[in-house]
Amino acid sequence: MNLKEGTRRLALLLGAAGAIVCGVLSYAQLQSNLHQRADHKRFEQLVNSEVVRQERDRRFAPLKDAKTGKPSIDPKTGTPIMVDWDEVEPINGPHNPKSESGFAEPPSEVNKQGIKHIYWARNLGVRSIETEDGDTLYPTQAPSAWSYVLIAILPVLGFFILWGAVRVIGWVGAGFAESPK
Repeated sequence: MNLKEGTRRLALLLGAAGAIVCGVLSYAQLQSNLHQRADHKRFEQLVNSEVVRQERDRRFAPLKDAKTGKPSIDPKTGTPIMVDWDEVEPINGPHNPKSESGFAEPPSEVNKQGIKHIYWARNLGVRSIETEDGDTLYPTQAPSAWSYVLIAILPVLGFFILWGAVRVIGWVGAGFAESPK
């Protein structure tokens, strides 16, 4: 029996198996990243579309003075007064769950350019968009560059971790198997 040659072959075999397993994991992570990136791009495209801008301007236009019809100006800040969220009553219940803002604002029904409903957040941003095909899109982060780097090096790590572990165990075992000189 040749312990050195057997250890080398076992290390290569297990290293290759580790690379294959980590390659499969890399592929699964790549698919996840591509899906997350597509969701991010689609949501950002819809949020930045003209339809959403027009609906935001229509729905959250500054409050108008009843006498003059001009936008009301806050005397303290000098800016137009927007929707008074303190006047909106919180709605709790099984049919109207509270939104992230704490209030159940009704969505904007748009039915234009693939957008069916727009759900608004308290900061007048878009919380989610329901498309005409039934999908609901939420704001998602784009995958980081580091996740792509990890995808690229994961098979290499899988090979070297198992290969190195077998080599170290073989080296230690060889120390016990050698006869004293």
